[in-house]
Amino acid sequence: MGRNVDEEIEENVRFCEELMKRNPNFVPEEPVTDLDDQEESDADDVTPFVPSEPEVLPKREPMIKEVQTSPEKSGTSVWKTVRSFLICIVIALAAGVLLSKFVANYTLVEGSSMQPTLQNGNHLIVEKISYLIGEPKRFDIVVFEHSANVNYIKRVIGLPGEQVQISDGKIYINDKPIYDEYGDGSTDDAGIAGEKLTLGPEEYFVLGDNREGSEDSRSETVGLIHADKIVGRAWLRILPANAFGLLH
Repeated sequence: MGRNVDEEIEENVRFCEELMKRNPNFVPEEPVTDLDDQEESDADDVTPFVPSEPEVLPKREPMIKEVQTSPEKSGTSVWKTVRSFLICIVIALAAGVLLSKFVANYTLVEGSSMQPTLQNGNHLIVEKISYLIGEPKRFDIVVFEHSANVNYIKRVIGLPGEQVQISDGKIYINDKPIYDEYGDGSTDDAGIAGEKLTLGPEEYFVLGDNREGSEDSRSETVGLIHADKIVGRAWLRILPANAFGLLH
């Protein structure tokens, strides 16, 4: 049986009222999708990850390469080493000769002529610079050439241009006695100095400190010492160790 217009309107109003009760803010409801179906759909959309093979880098050449040496180059290198070694030896020898000739050298005391100042077996350094720039002084201990193979060591008493005489055990310089502080024993044996000796411009009169046991300027075999025969000044005693020190 059909509805009239009033009934149709009334039915629609009830429907709207019912709808407002359920959703008063009138927010459209989202369609509900089954979770299992959604997960299955997502799984279908994911592309599986397949790891790629690692990239292989090209092998690099070493930074340092072995040097191949030819026999000719090896022989040249050996010769350069030998030559350098020989040059070093020559330089060392030359330096030693120059030092010994112009600076200092070593000497060994043999005998007792300089006791008590020096003993037999003392090791000394003889310096030469003093006499390259100056002259020997009174009471210096000097080393001089006595013969081609023998050097003597004595103390300077008389200087160039002076008159020296030994009388009654005393030493006179220009007719005046000097204080003989280094002499050990008597100087009664005057030798050739019993008479006045006049020294030349470059001559020196020397005595050993052991006045009774020294062959020195009193002896005709030694006599006055010329400056060009003087090697140097005994400067330092290095042995024995307990007597190490400068000489006076």
